[in-house]
Amino acid sequence: MSLASGLPTPIRKLLADAELVLEAPYTRRIFTNRDLAFDRITVIGFDMDYTLALYRQDELEALSIRCTLDKLLQRGYPEALREIRSDPTFAIRGLVVDKRYGNIIKMDRHGYVGRAFHGKRLLPRPERKSLYRSQRLGTERERFAPVDTLFALPEVTLFAEVVDLIDHRPELWPSGPPTYAQAWLDVRECIDQAHQDGSLKDLIQGDIGRYFQIDPELGQTLHKFRSAGKKLFLLTNSLLPYTDHVMRYVLGGQLAAYDHWRDYFDWVIVGARKPDFFTGAAAFQELDLADRPLGKPVPEPKRGRIYLGGNQQGLQTALGVHSDEVLYVGDHIYGDIVKSKKSSGWRTALIVEDLEHELDVRRDRHVTLKEIEHLTWLRISLADDISAQRYLSRLLARMSPEELVRQGVAAAEAEHMLADTRATVRKRFDRLRRYEEEVADTLERRIADVDEAFNPYWGSVFAARRDTSRFGAQVESYACIYTSRVTNFRYASPTKYFHSPHGSMPHWHGPPK
Repeated sequence: MSLASGLPTPIRKLLADAELVLEAPYTRRIFTNRDLAFDRITVIGFDMDYTLALYRQDELEALSIRCTLDKLLQRGYPEALREIRSDPTFAIRGLVVDKRYGNIIKMDRHGYVGRAFHGKRLLPRPERKSLYRSQRLGTERERFAPVDTLFALPEVTLFAEVVDLIDHRPELWPSGPPTYAQAWLDVRECIDQAHQDGSLKDLIQGDIGRYFQIDPELGQTLHKFRSAGKKLFLLTNSLLPYTDHVMRYVLGGQLAAYDHWRDYFDWVIVGARKPDFFTGAAAFQELDLADRPLGKPVPEPKRGRIYLGGNQQGLQTALGVHSDEVLYVGDHIYGDIVKSKKSSGWRTALIVEDLEHELDVRRDRHVTLKEIEHLTWLRISLADDISAQRYLSRLLARMSPEELVRQGVAAAEAEHMLADTRATVRKRFDRLRRYEEEVADTLERRIADVDEAFNPYWGSVFAARRDTSRFGAQVESYACIYTSRVTNFRYASPTKYFHSPHGSMPHWHGPPK
C-alpha cells in the first residue's frame, strides 16, 4: 500500500513534491547486510570518485590505457603495443592477478578458482586445476594482486594484452621480454605515474563532459539529507583543484538554494590519503580556495572550511557524534569500506555501480535463473541417489551365493537371485547416470547463457561457481548497506530502518517448490 493511500489529493500532491512517496525503480534499490537505523545516522560522509562523481568507464579506460602505453614505451616496451584493441568488457571487479604465471583469475568465497585467463586465453579446466588445486589462493601478496576498484580495471586489461604480446611476439624485445611479474609491475607503476604526474587528470579536466556522467538527482538527494537534519562531509583522496573542477561539473547549479557545490557539505577534506587516513595521525592543513595553505596544521577540522590530509580520529572529534552515528559512503572495498569500518566504527554504504547491470540481467533472465536453481537441486538429489546405488553395487559385488543360502534361500535359486539383483541395480545406476548427465549438460548451458549476459568473460561480478564470488563475499562482510549510486537514497526515507535478511545456515533452506 502506498504511503499516501487514502489521503486527500492536495495533501498527496504536497507529499509528492516533498518526495516522501517516491518508489524506487527496480535497479535503484538499497540492499542491507546489517540492520541500520537511518534515523540514528546524524552525519553522512562521501568519497568523490565513483561515488558522488560517476565516470564514463569506457572513456576513462581508453584514456588510462593510452596514457599508460606512452609511459611503457618510454621504458622500452615495443611500439606494437599501440596496435592493441582492448575490450572494455574484459576486466571486472573482484578479479585477482597471478603475477607469477601471467594469469587473471576469479575465485569464489572459499578461494577456489573457477575461471582463469592467461592473457586473453581462457585456461581449459585441466590446466586451470593443475595450477590452482589448493584452496584459499590470493593471500600471497608478492604473487597475487587483487582488483577491487573500477580505477584498477584498465591495468588488468592492459596487462592481459602485454602477456599475449610476450607469449606470441617475444622477439619485439631485443634483450628478451620481461617476466610476467615484471610486466605487471611496469603496468602498475606506469598507470600510477599517469595519475601522480597529473597527465591523466589534466586530460580529463580538459574534456570533463567526456569522462563524467551527470546525475541530475544528486543535488536533490544531498538536499534531502540536509533537510532531514543530517550533516554532510566530503572525504576524498583527490587534491583540491581536481576535486573543485569535478564537483562543479557534477553538482554545480543543480539547486538554486546552493550557490556552490561546497555549500552542500559541512566539512571538505581533500588529499586524505585513504586508507592511511583511518589509521594515521596526520594533522589537517587548512586551504584557501586557490589551494594555498592557511596557517599551521591543526589536530581537527573546523566546520565550513577546506582541509588537506588529516586523520579519522581528528575528524570524529570535530563531528561531535558517536562513531556509529556516522555513515560513510564510498566505492573502494578496502580504501573506503574495510578500513573505515574496522578502524573508525563508522557504518558503511558501498556504491557498486555494477549492480544496475546485475539487476537488469537478473530481471531479464529470471525464468532461467529459477530453472538453474531447480536443476541444481535436482542434480544434488541425483548425485545422492547415484552415490547410494554405487555403494549398493559394491556391497552386492562382495556378496556370495553362500551368504544367501545361510539366509534360507535355496542353493539353486541363490546364484540367479544375486545375478538378477546386481543387474537390476546396475540398470538403475546407469539410468540415473544418464539422467544426471542430461541434467548437468542442461544446467551448464543455462549457466553459460546467464554468464554471457552478465559478462562474456567472467559472468556475474557477485557470483562464481554457483556460489558467492570473492567480491560478493567482501560486500557481504564489510558493507552495512550497498546500492548502485548515491542518488538511490533519494527514494529512501531519512527515518527508514534498513532490515537485513540475516544469515541463514545451509540446513535452513528447503527443497525447491
